[in-house]
Amino acid sequence: MKSYLYLLLCLIASCKVSPSGEEDLPMRPIGQIKETVYIYEENGKEGLHDSVGNIILPAQFDYIQDWQEYGFILVDSGGRKEYNDYKFNKYGLINATGKVLFRPQFDYVLVNDYSSLVLKDSLYGYVDTTGNWLIKPKFKHAVPFYRGTAVVEGKGKYFLIDKKEKLVSTIPFDTVWGFKNGVSVVVKDNQYAFVDYKGKLISTFSQNGISEFNWYHGQIMKDGKWYVVDTTGQIKIKNGFESLSIEHKEGKIYAEGVMGGKKVRIEL
Repeated sequence: MKSYLYLLLCLIASCKVSPSGEEDLPMRPIGQIKETVYIYEENGKEGLHDSVGNIILPAQFDYIQDWQEYGFILVDSGGRKEYNDYKFNKYGLINATGKVLFRPQFDYVLVNDYSSLVLKDSLYGYVDTTGNWLIKPKFKHAVPFYRGTAVVEGKGKYFLIDKKEKLVSTIPFDTVWGFKNGVSVVVKDNQYAFVDYKGKLISTFSQNGISEFNWYHGQIMKDGKWYVVDTTGQIKIKNGFESLSIEHKEGKIYAEGVMGGKKVRIEL
């Protein structure tokens, strides 16, 4: 009975009268926000209003995405609907209070860490949740911020920067894989190492082999053997493996592989 009543209430909410009072129009709630905010349609345009019909943002965009992340909501004008999907023409950004942060102008947007990576005129930049530029578009390649650190490319090298565009690490890398569990693999002069998001190298460079972090542990090869490294760079198991994988089973993390010709599983 409770499930039936919940579905009924959802149906009623989705069939409220539009703010213009002209006719009943379907509405879509914005996901991932505490206060209920709806997308409504009027004269072929979309806007926002609250649960009692008060307009938050007058209808003006062709599309408003029914999801928010770190305070950002994507909007567009000039795109098209294809089946159950929407193809953006240009990306804009608003928030759930109805503030237009940026009108549709970006070719690409990726949100993370209370900021948005944006692409405009073939260059990447970053904006904050208030609609101000953190860093205006200037990079040919870049990735979103992760715990306050981003990877950007300049003059063929990759650098770690913070949200004030200051260098987190002074080392120019040939490649940065991207952060996972707070750690990234970096490459310099065909050698591999681990660096944390604060820019600290937590391993020496190795020519032999390396893997990305899984379950907060990585693998690095030395003298033909694989070793387990944690997020501080500590070698967790003294002896090396001939083959190795990091597994998560029943809430525990294990190093599984072959050591000394025998199969072993060691809890980390």
